[in-house]
Amino acid sequence: MRPVLRTLLVVVVGAAGIVAGFAGGWFAHTSSSSSSGGPATLAVIAAGSLAPTPLLPSLISSFANATPGVSAPTAAQLYEGSSAAATALAGGGQPYDAFVSADFRVIPESLESGTSPVASWEVVFASDPLVLAFNNSSGSSMAGTTSTNWYEKVNQTGVVLGTPNASADPLGVNAIIALELEDSLEGLHGGLYGHFFSGGEGALATPTSAVKIVTENTAGTALEEGEVDAYLIYQSYAIADGLTYAKLSPAVNLGGTSSADVAAYGNASTKTLTSTGGTKTVVGAPILFALTVPSTAPDASLGLLFAAFLLSNTTATVWAHDGFTPLAPLWTDEPSHLPAALGGSSPQGVASLPSYLQALIG
Repeated sequence: MRPVLRTLLVVVVGAAGIVAGFAGGWFAHTSSSSSSGGPATLAVIAAGSLAPTPLLPSLISSFANATPGVSAPTAAQLYEGSSAAATALAGGGQPYDAFVSADFRVIPESLESGTSPVASWEVVFASDPLVLAFNNSSGSSMAGTTSTNWYEKVNQTGVVLGTPNASADPLGVNAIIALELEDSLEGLHGGLYGHFFSGGEGALATPTSAVKIVTENTAGTALEEGEVDAYLIYQSYAIADGLTYAKLSPAVNLGGTSSADVAAYGNASTKTLTSTGGTKTVVGAPILFALTVPSTAPDASLGLLFAAFLLSNTTATVWAHDGFTPLAPLWTDEPSHLPAALGGSSPQGVASLPSYLQALIG
């Protein structure tokens, strides 16, 4: 889909689907904005992998353009590791109306727990498999990488793998898990994981000299400039940033959502550092994006309206075009707390998170 058509599609979603489905919230917000004497500003905090302009920034812009009395400047958007973002929100004083996480476990574990929870629900809306993005320039040792030889290519001497900090970003965890699963799939007995991390599979992973810590929202630049040779990243990011990439086996890419997939992914694990200085074990799990409206949102009604927009049927078509697999039905971890305005989202509404996924939430 061309960018112009994509933008037009999203505007149609906002002007037709959202207004028709959530008219009460729409008009209530418009009235409130106009009475205050100026536009309401939508503030969003989200996973760094959603930072490329064709992804969330484009949707935010289209929402604002289609919503009377709303502005959404880039200065009001923050993209960073989902775990770090949740820690910031839990700490209070964070002026964001909506949070979009790249891991469905982050919101329940970090924001819905404790004595002063910052959220009471989440909606899980799409999966997104890992791929291996790589530098395919002339003379690169990664040239010729395919879905079947990628583990051999990255295992070459001198190849540098980029990855975010696993303790701040679920993508870092997913990269470690993928290496462990590929080890098992190819019968490498830990040789692939051990090339990039010390500490042993399932332990706290310490990067070797073959790894460079690079935040996910700068992965494309790091590859282009030769700072790293390869990067395990979400398919949506690779598509949005125009990166060369190889797909991974379904047994490795964490894109499946069935109970069998969950059981298989759960055979791999790693440890991450907690905000209190301890460690916690994180098992392999499907990559599932989720959103919520924090209780601390400056404008919760606006955050809810934006959430409805992101979960609308037609916007799901945009997510699919961008490399995601939208869920139908959507899932929520707390059906009794889900705002009524979101109950009719997606072709099949919102169902309870399957028990085999609920069991993964600490």
